[in-house]
Amino acid sequence: MLCLIIARAAHVQAAEPSVIEKAKAEGELVLYTAWGLDTVQALQKAFAKKYPFIKVDVLRSGSERLLNVTMAEHKQKLFRADVFSGSHLAMINHTKAGHLQKYISAEQRAFPKEYKNSDGYWTAFYMDTRVLAYNTKMAVRDELPKSYDELLAPKWKGKMGMDAADYILYGTLQEMMGRERGSAFLKKLAQQDLIIRNGHPLLTQLLIGGEFPVYMDAFGSTIERFKAQGAPIHGLAVEPGMLSLNPLGMAPNARLPAAARL
Repeated sequence: MLCLIIARAAHVQAAEPSVIEKAKAEGELVLYTAWGLDTVQALQKAFAKKYPFIKVDVLRSGSERLLNVTMAEHKQKLFRADVFSGSHLAMINHTKAGHLQKYISAEQRAFPKEYKNSDGYWTAFYMDTRVLAYNTKMAVRDELPKSYDELLAPKWKGKMGMDAADYILYGTLQEMMGRERGSAFLKKLAQQDLIIRNGHPLLTQLLIGGEFPVYMDAFGSTIERFKAQGAPIHGLAVEPGMLSLNPLGMAPNARLPAAARL
C-alpha cells in the first residue's frame, strides 16, 4: 500500500502560489480525524516540514463520536473544523449532513475512481485491509477460522475481542450476506460471549498482552506495524474479505479554507 501511495505521489502537482500565500495569512488548520495517534503525529511532522507557517490543531476521536460532535456544533452555528477524516461510513454521513463541500483538487486526478466520491465531496488517501488478528502465543494459524461463519464454532466462545462501535463490520456483512442471513449471523455471533472494548488501538494492545487470543476485524496495517516491532501477533484474511477507505473532506464553512486546501 505504501508503494501505491508513493507511486501516485509522483504525479501530484504543487499547490498554487496564491493558495500558499493565503494559507500563510491564515496560519493554522483544524482537523477532525479518527486516525490513530501515531498517524496524526506523522502527519503533523510531515505537514510542518512542508508548510512550517501553518499550525495543525487536531481533534482526534472515533468516527462516530466526531460525527455527533460536528452535528452538535452545527446546531449551535459553531464551525470549528476545516478538514474532516474518518471511516468511509462516517464520511458518507458527513456528506449527507452537509458537513462537507465539493472540492476537486489537481492532485485528485492521481487517485483511482474507487478512492473518490463521485460528486467530489471527499477523496480517500489510502485503503486498509480488515483482518482477523491473533496472538501467536495463544492460537495456531492452521486452527483459526477461515470464514466468518467459522467464528460461530463453540471453541471460540469467550475468546474473541471486538470493537463496540464496529458498524462497518455489521453493515458490510449484511451487504455481503444479504440482510436476512447477515442479521441471523450477527445474532449468533452475539451469543459467542464477545469481549467488547472501545477502540481499535486498545483492542490491539489487549491482544498483544494476551487478554484474548483472537481480535475480530483489526486493521491490517496496524497489525503489520506491531508485528514488525516484534509483537506476538499476526493477521489473516477471512472470507468474505473486507477493505476500508480512509477519506478526507473539506468543510463547507471552513474558517481557514486555503490551509484546508493544502
